[in-house]
Amino acid sequence: MHLGRTLPPAAAPLGITEFVSGVLGIFRGWRELGRFQSELREYFNVRHCFLVSSGKAALTLTLLALKELFPGRNGVLIPAFTCFSVPSSIVRAGLDVQLCDVRADTLEFDLAQLRTILLGSGGPQIDAASARAGDDRPARSLDSNPGDSGSAASILAVVPTHLFGIPADMAKLRELIRDPAITIIEDAAQAMGEIQGARKLGTLGDVGFFSLGRGKAFSVVEGGVILTDRDDIAETLGRLVNSLPSYGLLPVLGLILKALALITLIRPGLFWIPKNLPFLKLGETLFEPEFPMRKMSSFQAGLARSWKNKLGTLRQVRKRNVNRWLALLRGMSCLGSNALRLKSLGLVRFPVRVRDNEKRESLLRNSADIGMGIMPAYPTSIDAIQELQGKIKTGSFPIAASYARELVTLPTHGFVTEGDAADV
Repeated sequence: MHLGRTLPPAAAPLGITEFVSGVLGIFRGWRELGRFQSELREYFNVRHCFLVSSGKAALTLTLLALKELFPGRNGVLIPAFTCFSVPSSIVRAGLDVQLCDVRADTLEFDLAQLRTILLGSGGPQIDAASARAGDDRPARSLDSNPGDSGSAASILAVVPTHLFGIPADMAKLRELIRDPAITIIEDAAQAMGEIQGARKLGTLGDVGFFSLGRGKAFSVVEGGVILTDRDDIAETLGRLVNSLPSYGLLPVLGLILKALALITLIRPGLFWIPKNLPFLKLGETLFEPEFPMRKMSSFQAGLARSWKNKLGTLRQVRKRNVNRWLALLRGMSCLGSNALRLKSLGLVRFPVRVRDNEKRESLLRNSADIGMGIMPAYPTSIDAIQELQGKIKTGSFPIAASYARELVTLPTHGFVTEGDAADV
């Protein structure tokens, strides 16, 4: 147990000024939420924006909307290495998890395997003609094997992930997906404020979503944002979001207490306290398909009153620390195609592959001993999640499995100092 200065693995700190804005937001009510929505639509140049209680809720509601629009489809294709919240949301929506392996250098879909899945050789091929014709019957699979879980499922959506803020190649993904009934849901939960080409991440798919939880690019304690230019999706989403419960008195009080905790305990001088409280489960990656879904509260919208300036400031700080790690770790296996690409990104965590298991474990132990905030990424690939055994189509995902064994992440937030970097 380390007592004393401890870096959180990721952090988007809150300040007293933001807290006061949050409290004032409670009294402004729907006007505060409307302001935040309007600012998001303008900043991201989209027609529709929805505010909910978490990134998981954002993805779940998007999937529920698509489930209504395309009732014959139930497969959601995701990277085999990603945050456990993604399959949790798919299960919560009553849909099937389908997997594709990832590339060894960028954390995005292995496009060759994805192409095979979409064509039907390694997964279900959709009868696109019936989908285009608006046939509500389940789309037929050209790859049906009795007893093979998921083989008869038709693909409802593909979910590319900008993991840690490293952009997936959305243009190539668009080229591969020819079926108009397959929706691209852009998982930009960890990438708010990043761009690809001239466009902001979260606006390159049919739908995009962000998480505003602690440790993301920008935080309002907890929260989710959904963006889309698709009127058909927005109409259904609007009805689903409007049917959600609001935060009641006790949940709002819980948010206030969490905000106060983030203001104080996220700082390195005090973070060792929550870090050593096992019931908080900090740093654990959990598969939890049962979670509350609510409309965002005006308190959370109030916390975001100066969000654009803060998002830019936090991004520049993370970008500086990304470049600091790149200089220090020159020659090691960082992820993201090449160092030049990473230099322009404000990653929420800096991923490094350590292929020698003994060295990796030593690094993690030393980090725990001195409070450096170096952590594993996710404990397993998605196919190895215990609760999903027997519920997803079997397959081989060797790169995803290797990430789970080898990947560590370094903190990039503003609490990292030059002295911290020198200690690695």
